[in-house]
Amino acid sequence: MRGGLGAWAAAHLPELAALEARWAKGAAGDTLAHGDLRADNVLLTADGRVVLVDWPHAVRAAAWFDLLVMLPCVRAQGGPDPEEVFTAHPLGRAADRDAVTAALAALTGYFLRGSLKPAPPGLPTLRPFQRVQGEAALAWLRRRL
Repeated sequence: MRGGLGAWAAAHLPELAALEARWAKGAAGDTLAHGDLRADNVLLTADGRVVLVDWPHAVRAAAWFDLLVMLPCVRAQGGPDPEEVFTAHPLGRAADRDAVTAALAALTGYFLRGSLKPAPPGLPTLRPFQRVQGEAALAWLRRRL
């Protein structure tokens, strides 16, 4: 594993960086997005409601952005194939394919880069969690490319 990225990612790094550079423009929009949806930020109440918590990364983004951000975590925890879920969802079907792929490249880079850093004090599981999400996102990205 070269540089902790894996052989495929290391071999395609210039192309992935160029793709990632386009993510912000493609993911722009006017929808309030959580920006960090994952299992530990979703609470299910006793009366059947879903409550999203921990909003420090809230942004205005494309309507499909939170769906994209959530799916690598779902996959890393044994869930279904992200591409199948994304393209079956109305927001995913309506999304610009190139914009989604660029945002996915950025998300993949974010997770994999983060996973290579030292663990912050008191959060020893953060880097391994980022790693499994990064690997899930990378597998999804490879499928899209």
